[in-house]
Parts: sequence; structure tokens; C-alpha cells
Amino acid sequence: MVRNLKYIKNIIEDYFNSHLMINTIKFGDTDNLSTYKDIQYTLFNFEYIDNQYRAGLTNSARFQFAIMDLSNDIIEFDVIDSTNEIAIDFLKYLENHDDIEIQPNISIIPFNDEFADRCSGVTFTISFNLFRNNCQDILPTK
Repeated sequence: MVRNLKYIKNIIEDYFNSHLMINTIKFGDTDNLSTYKDIQYTLFNFEYIDNQYRAGLTNSARFQFAIMDLSNDIIEFDVIDSTNEIAIDFLKYLENHDDIEIQPNISIIPFNDEFADRCSGVTFTISFNLFRNNCQDILPTK
């Protein structure tokens, strides 16, 4: 079972490091993307959003994902189409992964922006189920 956030991060990075269509992987807020000088598109960016605790030892951790490529008015829909397929392939990979459990009903949302580079792509949020038993012997009792 999933033990911590770093374990999830490593699984995500391993998948996209071996993906033939992804050239750059970044971890962190998309607002920081303009500070990087080494981006080669197609870009995959992801960030940790939060952790939600639920009684019964089941927690969930949410990650926000963005897959994007350079675009213009002519190829914008083609870029969205290809990044959408990359996202669906990733979701199928997670769905069939032995150590990962994700919550269903994930919306893949197309976007385009015109900041430093004109990019189009998709963004989506995944909630990963985390299972952890607290060590009752070491919890503070005072």
C-alpha cells in the first residue's frame, strides 16, 4: 500500500520520465514555470495540493496535473487532443497499478494561456487514497 507522498511523487515521475512524448517534467506551482529556462515542450507539471484526513485510517492526497505544449490558433485543438490522450493513458496506468488507488470521476479540463509562451493542454486533479496505521505506542498521551 501507499506509504507516503514521496512514494506517489516517485511513481508519477518514473512514469513520465519514461514517456516518449514528454520532454520536461516539473514539480511545483505552475506560476513558477516562467522562471525556468530549460523547458522543452511537451511539458508535464504537477504539484501537491493537500491531504484530507478521514476517520478509519483512510486519507487522500490531491495532486494537480498539467500537460501542455506550444500552440497557436491553428494547432490548438490538436495539442489539446494529444495532451488529453496522454492524460487518459496516465489515468489507465494508475488505475491498473498494484500499489496505487485513486478516486474515480476525474475531470480532464482543456486550457490555453498566453503568458511567456502560448501553451495549450489539459489539467486535472487526482485524489490518491493513502492508508496508514498510526503507531499507537509512540503517540503523545500527555
